[in-house]
Amino acid sequence: MNRNNSYGESSSVKSANSQPIFPDIQKNIDHLKMLLGRPFDLTYRVFNYKHSSFAVVYINGLISKEDIELSVIPPLMRWFKENDSTKDLLIEDFEQHIQIPQTLKKTEKLSKAAEAILRGHVLIFVNKSNKAFLIADQRWETRSIEEPSSQTMVRGPREGFVETLAVNSALIRRRITNPKLRFKRFTVGELSQTSVLITYIDGLVDEQALDFVYDRLMSSEISEIFETGMLQEVFEKKGYSPFPTLKDTERPDVVCAALTEGKLAIMIEGSPFALIGPATFISYFQTAEDYYNRFDLSTFMRWIRMLAFVIAFALPASYVALTTFHQELIPTDLLISLAAQREGLPFPALVEALIMEFIFEILREAGIRMPRPIGPAVSIVGAIVIGEAAVSAGLVSPAIVIVVSLTAIASFANPYYSIAGSIRILRFILIMFAGTAGVFGMMIFTLILCVHLVSLQSLGRPFMYPFAPFSLKRQKDTILRFPLWWSSRQSKKKQGAKT
Repeated sequence: MNRNNSYGESSSVKSANSQPIFPDIQKNIDHLKMLLGRPFDLTYRVFNYKHSSFAVVYINGLISKEDIELSVIPPLMRWFKENDSTKDLLIEDFEQHIQIPQTLKKTEKLSKAAEAILRGHVLIFVNKSNKAFLIADQRWETRSIEEPSSQTMVRGPREGFVETLAVNSALIRRRITNPKLRFKRFTVGELSQTSVLITYIDGLVDEQALDFVYDRLMSSEISEIFETGMLQEVFEKKGYSPFPTLKDTERPDVVCAALTEGKLAIMIEGSPFALIGPATFISYFQTAEDYYNRFDLSTFMRWIRMLAFVIAFALPASYVALTTFHQELIPTDLLISLAAQREGLPFPALVEALIMEFIFEILREAGIRMPRPIGPAVSIVGAIVIGEAAVSAGLVSPAIVIVVSLTAIASFANPYYSIAGSIRILRFILIMFAGTAGVFGMMIFTLILCVHLVSLQSLGRPFMYPFAPFSLKRQKDTILRFPLWWSSRQSKKKQGAKT
C-alpha cells in the first residue's frame, strides 16, 4: 500500500513539474502543496471579492511577516477594491498599476513558482489568471557581522562574512564602489539547489580563470553543496594533491584585495567562507595585515611564517634522521646529552616521534571538538600531563617533547588553516622517509614534493607562480613586501614610457 502511494505521489510530482499555472487559485495551491510534499510551514491566505480574488503564499520563516502585512497585502487589497466593480479584471492592469515597494516578477510555470517560494519569495495567485507573481522578500534570521575567528589580526577591519550572500555581497560593495564590479549567480547541486555567487572586476579579472570556473560549474554533476570546501573539489584537477589550490577566507578586505589583483572570489549561500583564485603557494604566507603595517615589519613577519612552515614540516623528521643515521652531524656535547636521555628507552627515534605526533594530533582534535569553555584548558593540561608522565615513565626522551612542542607552535603560525592541514599530513610521510633513509630519504621526498608543486595549477594558472614560471617584476610582493610608494612609482614610470 505504501508502495502504491509513493508511486502515485511521484507521478503527480512529475506532472506538476511541467504544469502551467491554473486560472483557479485553489487548484494552484493544491498542486503546490503536492509538489512540495505538503510542508507544515507552507502558509497561504486567500482574499475574495465580488468578482475577483487573490492568494498570498509563502514559506514561514523565509520571509518577513511585517513586510507582508504592511507592504504587500494592503496595496493588493486596495487595488482589488478599487477595481472590483468591473466583472472582467484585466491582469495587465494589475501588473502595471499595483503599488508594491518590492520588485514584482511573474512566471507561468508551477515548478518555477515552487523554486522561487523555496528561495524566500512571496507568491501571488490571481483568480482567472494563468500567471503567478513573485515578490523577492527574503528575510530569515542571520548571524550578525562579527570579527572572523579563523583569521584574527591586530590591525585591520573587524568585519567578517556571514552565511547570507546578500550581506556578503554588500560587504564587498562597500569597499569597492567601482561600477565594473560584477556578481554572477549560479545554482549548483541537483538536490541542494545551492546559490553560488562569483564576483570579479570586469576588465581586470583573469579571463582564462573565469572561463575555467564557468565551465566547471556548468559541467558539475555533484548532487549537494553546503560549504565552499565541498565546492573547492569541483575546481581541482582529477588526481590527489594534499595542497589546496584555492584560498579560503572569512575576511571581506582579503577578498577585495584579491579582486583588485585580477582574481575572482566564489561564495555560496550558507557559508561564511569565500574561495579566492587563482591562488599561488606564496600567497598562503601573506596576510591582509601585511599591508596595514610598515613594509619592513611585514617583510620580517613573512620570513617568520616561512621559517615556521619549514619547522612544522621538517623538524621531527630532522630529529629522527640525525639521531638514527647521522650522529656525526650533531655537536659532541649535544650528542652526549641526547644519548644520555635516550638510554634505556624502549622505542627507536622513529617510533618515538610517531607516537608523540599522534598524541598531539589527538589532543588538538579533542580541543577543537570539546565545548569551547573547557576545550583549550583540557588540551593544554593534557599536553603537559602526558608529556611529563611519558618522560617520567621512561617511554620518550625530553628532547622529543621539545621537538613536538616546537612543531606544534610553528604549525599555528600559518595564517591559513588549509595549508597548515596539508603540512600535518606531509609531516608524517617525511618522518617515515627520515626513519628509513635518513637525510637522503628526506631529500628524495622533498624533491618529489617540489615537482608536484610545480605541476599544480589553480584555475588553470601555475600554482608556484611567480617562482615557476619565474617573473622578476612579481618578486616585489612575494618573500619581500615592497613599500606602496615603490609600486606607485613603478606604475608611473611605465605610463610615462608608454606615452
